[in-house]
Amino acid sequence: MAGLTDRTLRKKWAGKDEWLTDGGSRGAGRLIAKLTAAGITFYYQYFIEGRRRFLAIGSYDPKGERGKTLLEARDQAHEWSVLMRSGVIDLHGFYEDQERERQRLREETLAEAARAAREAKSSSLRQLLDAYANHLERSGKQATGDVRRIFRLHVFDAAPDLAERKAASIPVDDFVALLAKLTEEGKGRTAGKLRSYLRAAFSLAIRAKTDPDAPLSMRMFGIQTNPIASIGALSRYNRIRTRVLSADELGSFFKRLQALPATPKRDLVLLCLLLGGQRPSQLVRARLVDLDLGARTITLLDPKGARAQPRIHVLPVSEQAAAIFGSLVGQAIAISPGQQTQSGLLFTSGGKRELRIETVSAFVKEIADDMLRENELREGFELRDLRRTCETMMAALRISSDIRAQIQSHGLGGVQARHYDRHNYMEEKRDALEKWVAHLERIVAGDVGKVVPMNRYK
Repeated sequence: MAGLTDRTLRKKWAGKDEWLTDGGSRGAGRLIAKLTAAGITFYYQYFIEGRRRFLAIGSYDPKGERGKTLLEARDQAHEWSVLMRSGVIDLHGFYEDQERERQRLREETLAEAARAAREAKSSSLRQLLDAYANHLERSGKQATGDVRRIFRLHVFDAAPDLAERKAASIPVDDFVALLAKLTEEGKGRTAGKLRSYLRAAFSLAIRAKTDPDAPLSMRMFGIQTNPIASIGALSRYNRIRTRVLSADELGSFFKRLQALPATPKRDLVLLCLLLGGQRPSQLVRARLVDLDLGARTITLLDPKGARAQPRIHVLPVSEQAAAIFGSLVGQAIAISPGQQTQSGLLFTSGGKRELRIETVSAFVKEIADDMLRENELREGFELRDLRRTCETMMAALRISSDIRAQIQSHGLGGVQARHYDRHNYMEEKRDALEKWVAHLERIVAGDVGKVVPMNRYK
């Protein structure tokens, strides 16, 4: 038979069942119809390992109201033929696997719903704060480590019973008592930070109910109000640092750094200074792929603030900075020869882990303490004071505030910078940093009136 037609399908049953075929190419299966006393039913026939197999398509109905039309049956048969030609030779097994996968997903969905329901009933403060910290980490926020540390020390360890209570049912009085304990211990700054982090965690949980971008885990807590919102900001404990090193102090500090053996923490501090006061927390995340010694640039990511995406911050690299970066690249490759990838970090601890900013801060404090003992400082200083010192000295060099902002990547969140000003300021940054490095050379030489080359780095 050449093929099925609506006319052949109107054939009357003659007392015994009959198979009608639509034809087709060998090895791809074909559409067939079985004529019985009850009517005509379409099947897809194929062979696997010499055994004939059938997949039911449906009963025949020329109007397509109570069954399949011939055209619809052919479409289904064609779909299965294409599937077989793609390499699926066991259609029954294929659909059984699909059904098992659907069943697995259904079971997982039910289990997840049950788990979510259980968590919604408990949803402890510990779970809320952990979920908030995880969200910060996924967003690449620099404060993640500080947030986890403060939650662990001053909530989980200090008030374990409070941490296990349902977050949505904790009254504001309990949080006031938690913060008051810190202020009574003379830790007002820590209390202020804890209040800020707690408020942000509750705010995110509330916002998650209407914000598709908020993490799903934050929608399970059933939080309607923010108990921290009514607690005062403790702003009196926010001490604004104003420490700026003098030229003599910065020169002594820089020379001490030069005299030390080359280590990632020493090199990080040197580069922060040579690059015009970069944030150590951003520079420490620089990878090999971010450095282009041929073009003399380093690309940093600035996630500070409420940015959804980190700001791409490209800086020109001076000859002195390039020498240090080159040494770091050589060390990274030497640590893992043949295994170092482009995503490898430039600054590591032991060649394995990211260098911790706390380690660098302690390193700078140790040098500052030595300088105090040797009467090289009028007062101590911290790692974060170096950025302020660089900005202040660059201002004294008549480097404009706009270019200083481009160098230090701050104050660039306005509408003009986000949407309209697409200039990369590379030449302006390069000129300003050359002027700054020349000034550093004079400071280190102890002669602000004469340019003396700084020691070159191996």
